[in-house]
Amino acid sequence: MTTTSELRQITAEALKTGTSAGNNVFAARTWPTWSGSYPIIWLHAPEEDKDSLGRQGGPQFTVTATIRISARLQVKALPDNASAAAMILALEDMKRQIEMAVINFPPLMSRLQQFPFIRSHMREDGEGEQNIGELVMDVGMEFYQGPEDFYPREGATDEPPFDPVAASGVQAIGPLTGFNVTGDLINVVDPTGTYPDSPFPGAVTPAPRTVGPDGRAEGGLSFEFPQE
Repeated sequence: MTTTSELRQITAEALKTGTSAGNNVFAARTWPTWSGSYPIIWLHAPEEDKDSLGRQGGPQFTVTATIRISARLQVKALPDNASAAAMILALEDMKRQIEMAVINFPPLMSRLQQFPFIRSHMREDGEGEQNIGELVMDVGMEFYQGPEDFYPREGATDEPPFDPVAASGVQAIGPLTGFNVTGDLINVVDPTGTYPDSPFPGAVTPAPRTVGPDGRAEGGLSFEFPQE
């Protein structure tokens, strides 16, 4: 059974992994005491329409849920009203991120018949030292519900509560704390050596060789990013 509540929660997981808001995405039941960082995205489902498929047979419906996605962004004040232009670009970029995160997201598409509409509205407030912009998108999600979805449950059920993370099959993006770069060069080569602990064993040119990589790490860099 597909429900509007499930679609809202899966959409939240899609936005966590597919937009710059990251973990700053909150569905209706998880609205927190906000930390003050931008961008931030809220979701809720203000509307649901059920259209009957006819009088014959059991009750069957084409259901259209409206998932409302509200994103807020912040841009520092710039001279000559340049922040207004920067905010428009930032809102347009966020709109594109949301569309790419949601449309064709497999856990959503497997539950939907179509996206019958996507409506968006942007507004920005240039007052004060920080420009605050808001993007509101209403995403229509159409799905089917039949008589099997409305049978009353009898007695206790062992069915676990819906888990949007498991249903999405994705992991939320965590902060990048650092990375390593290792170089096994093609123009620095040991003609006959073999190295069992090669960092890239699948890329090693077999001996005897005239070009690398030969299985040795000729150099590398390590980067660590400061954490807030």
